[in-house]
Amino acid sequence: MLDAGQRVAPPRSDSPYPGLVPYEDADAPFFFGREQERGIIAANLEASRFTLLYGESGVGKSSVLRAGVVHDIRRQARHRIAVGAPPEYVVVEFASWRDDPIAGLDRAIATSVERTVAEVTPDRPPSTRRLDRLLGLWTEQLDAELLLILDQFEEYFLYHGADDGDGTFAVEFPRAVNNRDLRANFLVAIREDALAKLDRFKGRIPNLFGNYLRIRHLDRESGRVAITKPLEQFNDLCPRPEPVTIEPTLVEKILDQVAAERVALGQVGQGVASDANGEVDRIETPYLQLVLSKLWDEETAARSFVLRAETLKRLGGAERIVRTHLDEAMQALSSAERDIAARLFRYLVTRSGSKVAHTAVDLAEFAEVSEEEVSAVLERLTRGDVRIL
Repeated sequence: MLDAGQRVAPPRSDSPYPGLVPYEDADAPFFFGREQERGIIAANLEASRFTLLYGESGVGKSSVLRAGVVHDIRRQARHRIAVGAPPEYVVVEFASWRDDPIAGLDRAIATSVERTVAEVTPDRPPSTRRLDRLLGLWTEQLDAELLLILDQFEEYFLYHGADDGDGTFAVEFPRAVNNRDLRANFLVAIREDALAKLDRFKGRIPNLFGNYLRIRHLDRESGRVAITKPLEQFNDLCPRPEPVTIEPTLVEKILDQVAAERVALGQVGQGVASDANGEVDRIETPYLQLVLSKLWDEETAARSFVLRAETLKRLGGAERIVRTHLDEAMQALSSAERDIAARLFRYLVTRSGSKVAHTAVDLAEFAEVSEEEVSAVLERLTRGDVRIL
């Protein structure tokens, strides 16, 4: 995926594995296992006015989009600029739904333009509540097509589910999608358990479900690549007294232990949703990264240059590592927050372990606490250093 002679930055941390934090554009050199998906998604985004991408919670949608699709398209744009041509596409990734989505999207476009075109960044157009006009002004300034990735779209319904009328995203987003004169394409990425919420746009966006892609957990071979290739890249970019290696038996043991539905935390909820279909040889991506990150920390703390199967065994295996992380994350909360989290968990996870999407208002009613308390706890539980949900 790298151009000849292209310089690659070291990883964000002193590790080739990010843990539970999603991969970002800057992490692309260490992102492996999703080569086919990132190409298919990018092709759909460039060719179609509207693409729907969905998958189970934790499948890695954000990582594929940020370290895969966004990185690849932005790299192509920079190459065109380097040879004196305007960028064909400017890709924008947006996932901050708590505040005003239209104002936030305007800021996200400005940030992406600056990262893409750098020294030839055009003046920022005046703000407007008409999203199609705003996007039109940007494309005129850029002489390029905007590719808008609206990630974690389920959170839009969480924070703005009741919004409607001119000037709201509920009206302005469909208006922009339906404006055929607009040089812009849209991709909505949403959790599979929140798909039904898109029915709100069904009458406003014709053929809403006409172009959709489903992303699944890694298969075993892709999981193997996601373990070994980042380590090879790390050794090239961050040389140590000797290269860090991983025992082949450890690779297979990790894949065995983080296979779909192998890790059971023992606590289930009361939410209502259909059971997830078991998939043979599918790898639970969050558990894979959490286990790898923990093993890396243990070995480097011991000044070891080998990731060993014995260390995984000493830590109690993948399930114990995940349970320990959960315990530590809960301990980071106050006593009151833990009590609220325990109540919320019953409604966020089904008996089968699947996530269920609810609004903060609904959760506050279920848990018999205030909406502000629910929002504060959810923010703690999804923060990078804690990250349970």
